[in-house]
Amino acid sequence: MSDSEPSAPAPAPPQDPDEIFVGLLAESWKRYAEMLRATQTDDLLIGAVIASYVNQGWALIDLTSDGATHLVRFHYHGADTRLLVAIKSMSESLTAAKVIGRLADVTVGYGIRVQNFQAVWSAIKSEIKSSIIMSDEPGIITVDGDMTSGYVFAQVDLLLDLDTYVVGGLQVDYAKLGAHLSATVNALHKYLYGRLGN
Repeated sequence: MSDSEPSAPAPAPPQDPDEIFVGLLAESWKRYAEMLRATQTDDLLIGAVIASYVNQGWALIDLTSDGATHLVRFHYHGADTRLLVAIKSMSESLTAAKVIGRLADVTVGYGIRVQNFQAVWSAIKSEIKSSIIMSDEPGIITVDGDMTSGYVFAQVDLLLDLDTYVVGGLQVDYAKLGAHLSATVNALHKYLYGRLGN
């Protein structure tokens, strides 16, 4: 054999069957955890949203969920203000989570009870008809009303990466979540009061 010819690789030593099986179990559990995380991150986040707002003094008044879309409503004690947060996961499957990330369509709404709801709502509806184009794009603030309760809401749709708030295994970054929620509510508050002329 000449010096230029490569030598044949040495055969791999036989692996212990018990080690092979333990490795298969470890990989299975890793994949199972990834699947759970893809389907449960939005559930975890809605719980964190509730905890964040309750810690800020808001009272939870309603919670509904169909498994894919979660809606929570809050009322602030001593003030006629309400909040709503809806989270709809865009990547419930592991495949979707790996391709587009753990994205969610999140709607945040801020509402105040107004005197003479009919007059205020009529003015808002005529303004909507004349100047605003409805869109599914994120970041557009819209105004809505609840005739039964007399609340007018400003709301915005956001497309969020849930991994921004849920890190590691299933640990929530409460500081970041709280800061982002507060900033959104602050913007909606300013927008709504500006629209109502207060």
